[in-house]
Amino acid sequence: MIIKTPLGIPFFDAKYGGIYPNRVALVTGRAGAGKTIVGLHFIAQALRQQERALMLSTRPSQDLVITAESLNLPLAPAIESGALTLLEYNEFVPGRDHEANINLPPDGFIQLKEIIEQQAVQRVVIDSVLPWITLPDATHLPEHVFSLVRAFERLGVTALFTLPRPVSAPAVRLRKLVEDVVPVSISLNHDQGVQAHQMVVNKYLGLNADPEGFFFDIIVHKGIALHAAAPVAAPAKPATSPVSIAAATAAAQQPAPPPSSVSPTYAQHAHLSEAVAPAASKGRASFASLMLNQSQPGARPAPGAAGVPPPMRAGPGRGGA
Repeated sequence: MIIKTPLGIPFFDAKYGGIYPNRVALVTGRAGAGKTIVGLHFIAQALRQQERALMLSTRPSQDLVITAESLNLPLAPAIESGALTLLEYNEFVPGRDHEANINLPPDGFIQLKEIIEQQAVQRVVIDSVLPWITLPDATHLPEHVFSLVRAFERLGVTALFTLPRPVSAPAVRLRKLVEDVVPVSISLNHDQGVQAHQMVVNKYLGLNADPEGFFFDIIVHKGIALHAAAPVAAPAKPATSPVSIAAATAAAQQPAPPPSSVSPTYAQHAHLSEAVAPAASKGRASFASLMLNQSQPGARPAPGAAGVPPPMRAGPGRGGA
């Protein structure tokens, strides 16, 4: 029997039984689609299971804690106890929309690996993974992506990677390279017709893709919940045909929502828990080596960058997921 672990989104877990442990799941979506909030649910699930967790994000740690608190996903106690580590890409500039411009040092992955091993981390969120998989020369990109995903899996962690929604041919190719080597790939969109977010399952190893997915809302004090008008999905059926990447890509190209249409109740929520912010600052780990490399302006990581083990070519038993 195949063992699974909950993603932390109730309606997804009810249909799919969760995701595969010690593997990587991918979540793609435009800004504001809910990628980070899915990541927070994923972390909260780890804490409920008494697993140690780590989240590396472009968002300030205090913002993550406040956002989680507003969605009834308290992180402060876990930070205080050491069960949760929050790391930042401190040199990310909001609004720049170019996570790929964050330069990771050659030993970036080695340092992250040491933190994961020292803290006995079991769940990891990389929000966004774009800085880790962007290379100036795309010649070795497939091997680099394959190597990175396998490196996380060899650490024995269940990981969630997020990516911005692809808007160019190279970005679509990059998303597909990641999607080809992970067992689960999800896209987040916004359906203006029903005024709700949409979660589309592009790929689920062993099961059919679900281009219709789920409609959901992001609700204050509740988090991600199935949209009120959405029918309850039946359990997923075993796959009978290959996953259609074209259909998944088309589903991901939904029109962008106007800023005010993204969960108005959540967007208008102004409660900031002052008791939470100090805990966030206290629990934030320093990850200075993952900042923009100020000593070498313009430096870019070479193939196999960020300390990822040298690219491995798929051989017997190393095929993509």
